[in-house]
Amino acid sequence: MVVLVVMSLLGAVLGALTRPRFAAVPIAVGLAMAARWALGMAAANAINNASAPDWEVWAVSAIADPLDDYLSLLAAAAGASLIAAALALITDRPQPREVSTSEATRVDRAVRGGRFVRAEGMVQARPVQDKAEQRQKAVLGL
Repeated sequence: MVVLVVMSLLGAVLGALTRPRFAAVPIAVGLAMAARWALGMAAANAINNASAPDWEVWAVSAIADPLDDYLSLLAAAAGASLIAAALALITDRPQPREVSTSEATRVDRAVRGGRFVRAEGMVQARPVQDKAEQRQKAVLGL
């Protein structure tokens, strides 16, 4: 029963943290299968062995429960990861959209002072403006 809970938690954590989300379920099932296989191998070493380490004896008691068979562990891990991935997908914050440099510049010019600002090099010079500028420079002595 403990192994079933651990596999569910493993699946839920993988479902919430794995990106892309669709990869969470196969990864959780694969890890649950590998963990169950490792427990089976450890338990096989502890059977009929009086000097087995404590963790191998725990492995025997952990998989002695009929609920800790492969199918139930894989279903718990897959179900938990599927639910967690779906909830994480729903509650994810939307990523800010990418803005090009020209768009950011245009927005910045539009915002400054509440009106559009002329940018150097973007306004074509007109002859009337050039003559007025020359008169001002002549009067000021520039």
